[in-house]
Amino acid sequence: MTHNILDVLTYMFDYLFEEAEQDSSNEIDDIALKAHLSDAGFEEVRIEKALSWLENIATLQDGSVKPFANTRGGMRIYSDAEKLKLDAKSRGFLLFMENMGQVDANQREMIIDQIMSLGDSSVSLDDLKWVVMMVLGNSNDEEISAQWLESIVFLDDNHTVQ
Repeated sequence: MTHNILDVLTYMFDYLFEEAEQDSSNEIDDIALKAHLSDAGFEEVRIEKALSWLENIATLQDGSVKPFANTRGGMRIYSDAEKLKLDAKSRGFLLFMENMGQVDANQREMIIDQIMSLGDSSVSLDDLKWVVMMVLGNSNDEEISAQWLESIVFLDDNHTVQ
């Protein structure tokens, strides 16, 4: 069975969310999590890549490197490889998030880096929303409402993020 990294991550988040709802005092260790993902049919290589992908977010979030000042009005030019991975609708969503003040330049670059590190040739808007949620959900910069994060992922394309 072949799954991409986002399949593993979304399944893992669903599982962890359900476990937290059932018993918030029960902590799941890495071994138990890996065993559960393996039992669910995910390949060990994909599980390791997904966990490594999450660790990369934490490394990016440590705050030691901030390549962009919190300035407004700049323009992001996407490379050809980034345009292949992120279609116009996805790039527009990132721009919308930045214009709304929900994503700063550093977070945008973290999101793009994480997208580019995925093995897929292109990423759907729904997958991008999951990545945005994961990056912002692990952000140390400010407190972000869980309800707002969920609205990013579960919002259909005919509505506006509020």
